[in-house]
Amino acid sequence: MQENVSAADNIGSLTPKGVGEDLRDMHLNMLSELPPNDGHRQAILATQQTHVGFGVALDQHSLRLVELYVAKYVRLDSVPRQAGPRQTVILKGRLLNARHFLHQVDVYYEPPPGPVDSEWLRTPHPYSLPDLHVTLRPRTPKGTFYKDGTTGNYDWNTNGEFRVPAKLFKDTPGIYTIVMWVRRAPAEKAFPATQICIRGE
Repeated sequence: MQENVSAADNIGSLTPKGVGEDLRDMHLNMLSELPPNDGHRQAILATQQTHVGFGVALDQHSLRLVELYVAKYVRLDSVPRQAGPRQTVILKGRLLNARHFLHQVDVYYEPPPGPVDSEWLRTPHPYSLPDLHVTLRPRTPKGTFYKDGTTGNYDWNTNGEFRVPAKLFKDTPGIYTIVMWVRRAPAEKAFPATQICIRGE
């Protein structure tokens, strides 16, 4: 998922036409962003998105717009939301299109959130995945290896079904975010198709 949020205060008109024009302008402002500060624009134009939803809130002369872009490529079986330290969580499911590729799975770790001071809260911070992670790759055909000499970590078949053992690799409590990267064609750059969070404790 990718999310865009825009706000306008003291809008001039509360008529349906006036509010509609403000919403259009809010969207076009995001679409008109220039690199490298064009995260909203990139979310709008991302070719892998399959669904979009819009949310609008109006309170007096304050207007809010939320755009939620979704890339639906994976169906997962039930996943536990909590697991013990160094436990292995099995992720089973299938690609919705069996011709697509489960390129790799990244397991990210970050410590539990803690209290922050008011200065930190006042400072804008970008969204990002943690730096600390482990990458899991599909098993190679018998007798073949990746460049680093390994043979991969998980299985998936021509029906798009997969079974990924994802180990929670730290002894300390924390949040694990698991991202499955999908490619629709061999030459395509992989994109994130899941973002599963599990609390390890």
